[in-house]
Amino acid sequence: MKHLIWFSRLLFGSWMVANGMNHFVYLWPQPLGGIPVSKDFTIALIDSHLFDLVKAIEVLAGVSALTGIYAPLMMVVGLPVSFVVFYYGAVINHSKGGHGYVVLGTNLLICLSYWKNYQAMFTMRAKPRELAPAMSPAPAE
Repeated sequence: MKHLIWFSRLLFGSWMVANGMNHFVYLWPQPLGGIPVSKDFTIALIDSHLFDLVKAIEVLAGVSALTGIYAPLMMVVGLPVSFVVFYYGAVINHSKGGHGYVVLGTNLLICLSYWKNYQAMFTMRAKPRELAPAMSPAPAE
């Protein structure tokens, strides 16, 4: 299982970094999709500058997966992007390649490997921690 997680982190991280960086540093042409609705979707993301945020999240999540720095947090932050990659490929663009399945699947697998980090968030009736008492002035003599 350890090797599967390691391979998933490598695959997910390298894909996310490469595709995210492609937006900021030209590496290859940005694919717009094979059908009109997928082209319109991609162009709308680019024109609205939401694509900048998506690609920044891809880079951060990818670097995090590769280095392990803030990995549990960044895998959750990257989940919406992974889902959109999956949805775009499988539903909008009718892609047979399946890269969306791989991106979403590896992201979910990595999240699952960090389950212990997330367990406290699933407490039914969690109570907030007590705040440290404010410093009180010295008693008057």
